Amino acid sequence: MDTTDALHTTTSSPLTALVTGATSGIGREVTLQLADAGWRVIAVGRDQQALEQLGAASERISPRAADLLEDDLAGLVPEQLDALVHAAGISGGDGVEHTGSEEWSRMLTLNVTAGAQLARHALPALRRTRGTIVFLNSGAGTAARPRNAVYAASKHALRALANGLRVEEESNGVRVSSVYPGPTDTPMFTGDVDRSELIRPASVAAAVLTAITASPDVQLTDIHVRPRRELSW
Repeated sequence: MDTTDALHTTTSSPLTALVTGATSGIGREVTLQLADAGWRVIAVGRDQQALEQLGAASERISPRAADLLEDDLAGLVPEQLDALVHAAGISGGDGVEHTGSEEWSRMLTLNVTAGAQLARHALPALRRTRGTIVFLNSGAGTAARPRNAVYAASKHALRALANGLRVEEESNGVRVSSVYPGPTDTPMFTGDVDRSELIRPASVAAAVLTAITASPDVQLTDIHVRPRRELSW
């Protein structure tokens, strides 16, 4: 069965995914592509207007307003779940010298801890369905560069979380994938480059769906999505 067939396979009940960061960028594209493929998608975000637009885009999308820094994460996880995509994240920081503990805490909580806690709450359901967890990482998760040490540290931690969780859940049948996009045309990216050369969010979303719909004998552990020409800024 190829990826297209796998995406459109029908079952007695719709396959269900929970996507954080669903109101913009890559998370939004993942939500729309999954819904288009017939999945029921619980779309989590903070922007109420964007959530309403997602709900209007497809009857398969169930918007959920939530602040991952403050709200009850367990309440977001449904009883039936086939995939968890943690696409929410923040960048920023002015280097270690100028970044205080409050900003460190905010960055690590949203980029790492929230994903870990959502995974923890989702594991019972994902074990039943032999489902997939996808963490949206970054090129910064494998190499730190000037100006982004704080963000890179959070993404290195996210990479360690994914690798550790994969080993822990191997015997339970839960797959864990990391997707590492390069510079992508989302509001988060503010580099001074020709934006026409950036990766499209839809292209990264397609890689996420590939991880989720991979044939059951494999898991795609690390997917690197790079622009056709490497950029510097």
